[in-house]
Amino acid sequence: MIGRKAKRTIGNTITYAVLVGASLLALLPLAWIISTSFKPITEIYSNPPHWIPIEPTMQNYTEVLFSSNIPAAFLNSIIVGVGVALLSLLLGGAMGYAFARFRFRGSKFFSMFILISQMLPITVLMIPMFQMSNSMDLMDTRMGLTLAHLVIALPLVTWISRGYFHTIPVEIEEAARVDGCGMLRTIVSIILPLLRPALAATGIYAFVSSWNEFALANVLTRTMSSRTVPVTLSEFSTFFRVDWGQTMAAAMIITIPVIVIFMLLQKQFIEGLSSGAIKG
Repeated sequence: MIGRKAKRTIGNTITYAVLVGASLLALLPLAWIISTSFKPITEIYSNPPHWIPIEPTMQNYTEVLFSSNIPAAFLNSIIVGVGVALLSLLLGGAMGYAFARFRFRGSKFFSMFILISQMLPITVLMIPMFQMSNSMDLMDTRMGLTLAHLVIALPLVTWISRGYFHTIPVEIEEAARVDGCGMLRTIVSIILPLLRPALAATGIYAFVSSWNEFALANVLTRTMSSRTVPVTLSEFSTFFRVDWGQTMAAAMIITIPVIVIFMLLQKQFIEGLSSGAIKG
């Protein structure tokens, strides 16, 4: 009979094999994007296709960086994404703290209503947001797009923040108040440092949701003064032709910031995701 240690070894081997296989399957599209971005047009349409470029070229990246609107759109996406992340943490964190710590009439209804609002598809919100942006002279502006993306990210950020604040024992705040700390100082000096990983995870979510959003950005922007990278990426495709080399090169450039953010904040992101699972 197989011993307990052997069973555990076999089980771990199968688990790791499945995880490695799933990871490779998930990375296949990214690998194909990287491969295609370095291929000349003659190799892109070769039959049969091959993974490794025979004559790799940097021309696609050169065209994207110096002859397209991607750099301007990249800057717009950074400004809008950072603005959405900061505003979401500020407003969503404040509302999450209020829902977690205060009991007032309708608190449960409003907290549930905020979450239910996430069920509305973006297409339902397009016309109202277009009319509101147009009436406030925010069409084709970074501020207008930031506010529109904030509407998408804020409900879930509020709900997530509410769960994180629930993990902090109320006794910590009570002890701080006994020592003479006011509410604002207690939150800034004690609560927020404890929730730093959670805030990092929430901020990453808000940034990525804005970075990847296409539908509203396509409706609310008209010129390169406010257009973001997902909308600008569509410029490489026309009715008669798709420049796959430049499209893949642009896609890689767009993907790099998200990868860098996850690499830099990986520890905080994982800790933030797990901290809301256990109530203190």
